[in-house]
Amino acid sequence: MRIKSLSDKIVLYFVTIGIIAIAVVSTYSFITSKSALLDRTFDQLTSVRVVKKKQVERFFQDRLSEIKLLSSSVEAEQLITNYFNSDNDPGNRFTLPEHLRVSGYYHGIYFRQSNGDFAKYIFEDKKNLSGSDPDDSDAIITGFFAPGSVQTGFHVHDYIYDSIQNRPRMFLSAMRNGNSSQPILVLLELSIEAINAIMLEKSQVDGLGASGESYLVGDDRLMRSTSRFQNNSIMSTEVNSRGVNLAFQGVTGTSVISDYRGISVLSSYSKLNIPDLNWAILAEIDYAEATSSIYFIRNNILFLTIFVGVIVLIISVIFSKRITLPLNKLTEATTNIRSGNLNINLPENKNDEIGLLTRSFNNMALTLRDKDAELIEERNKRFSAMIDGQEIERQRLSRELHDGLGQSLIALKLKLESIENKEVCQASKTLKEVKNSFDDTINEIRRISNDLMPAVLLEFGLITALKNICEEIVENSDLDLKFRYHGKFNDLDHKTTIYLFRIVQEALNNIVKHAGSAKAEVILKRSAGIITITVSDNGKGMFTADKRSTSGNGIPNMRERVRLLKGKIDIESDQASGTSIKIEIPDIKTENG
Repeated sequence: MRIKSLSDKIVLYFVTIGIIAIAVVSTYSFITSKSALLDRTFDQLTSVRVVKKKQVERFFQDRLSEIKLLSSSVEAEQLITNYFNSDNDPGNRFTLPEHLRVSGYYHGIYFRQSNGDFAKYIFEDKKNLSGSDPDDSDAIITGFFAPGSVQTGFHVHDYIYDSIQNRPRMFLSAMRNGNSSQPILVLLELSIEAINAIMLEKSQVDGLGASGESYLVGDDRLMRSTSRFQNNSIMSTEVNSRGVNLAFQGVTGTSVISDYRGISVLSSYSKLNIPDLNWAILAEIDYAEATSSIYFIRNNILFLTIFVGVIVLIISVIFSKRITLPLNKLTEATTNIRSGNLNINLPENKNDEIGLLTRSFNNMALTLRDKDAELIEERNKRFSAMIDGQEIERQRLSRELHDGLGQSLIALKLKLESIENKEVCQASKTLKEVKNSFDDTINEIRRISNDLMPAVLLEFGLITALKNICEEIVENSDLDLKFRYHGKFNDLDHKTTIYLFRIVQEALNNIVKHAGSAKAEVILKRSAGIITITVSDNGKGMFTADKRSTSGNGIPNMRERVRLLKGKIDIESDQASGTSIKIEIPDIKTENG
């Protein structure tokens, strides 16, 4: 639907501009807030990852230091050697360092000599070192003592899944030759809980919220620490995400990826630097949780947008009414003027463009009132002139009929009545006189008829009629009158022909009656779609358009006829040079082709 009301358009423009501005600002705020929130979350994840990475790397460094210290201690070697040489004599039992018992980092410790002597200590049993032959539960342990399975020095062994105990196991190893004839292999089994104590976060106050976690992944893409969402995930949960792949390519960074659960997460990843281990560390949080606050902000922005939009709508409606109210008043006033009511004066209480328009409208209304008054006055004058002209013409006709034709008819009547008492000879003479009187009466009737409407005008055209009237004036006055014309005028319509004749006739009558001039000239010209009439004399001048006569009707009649022909009249008159009347009439026949 097309909007036509200016008020509705203003409201629409205001609301559109307001909504666009709000939408731009809101979109920019949302995007920047979202970007800032994601950057902050990535920074937080990176901080967690860096801290965890340092803790894990430090953890393994400390554990390697402990097994190195344990295996290289002379006192420990002597005690272990004496223990194996005493056939497990309880008096020679080996007492482990206390911190290995209470640290919680280890599940057990294992010793074995190359001759097959075996001893172990399980920290959960809280027993002293005991010697025995390996059982089925020690199958993985015995594998470490196979010839060539363990190198000399200190090593970290990645998780091995123990199918007998149904759990993953991880060891530190050290080969001790010492001074004994039999080398001794020392194994420390790391506790899963020790690594989980570093990596596993289940509390929301730890900085990872309700869905965040950090975990370790081996180069076989299996987890090396317990998942927050899946129990027993070590060596069983596969993680083949883009973050893991990038980390093993040596890339350290952050990105939005799909994790091992298929959920979109924010991830910070890097590779660990631990001897003998090829692990990666990741710190992640669900994308939905990380961006939950931004969507809260988005909802607030939408609410604010709607609220501000309503405010803008209300304000725009108020302002549009204030703007269009004066225009509506102007429209109503224009309608009143169109219907003829010119008594309009609007209040001018503004200094802006609308106030200027109101003042201009009031001035226009005032001008129209003045023009209307002038037109009414002019119409009244023309009507009065028409009535006066008709009355004068009636009086003239009455006078001519009474003084001329009436007297002639009375004389004829008297002469005819006198024939009854006369002799035949005298009656014949009287009849001859009556005949001559009839001729004079007929000529008088023709003269009166010619004054009313010249027959020559209808029979022979405008030029001939004007020539005749000019010749009559020359014959009956001392005026030296010249008549000239250019162009053909025999194809003019009846109305134009009569009006042009009457205009020239009226102008010549004024010259004869009022100008007192010796010379006069009439020029009639037709060219370029314009009919031009010029009537000039060298008399004493007369009233012009600015000095209108109140007694005569000649000039008003001329003006009215020119107006009816849609032309214009220009009168120049002064006492020194006389009067010049120039009239231009559109050649309607030429314009119509």
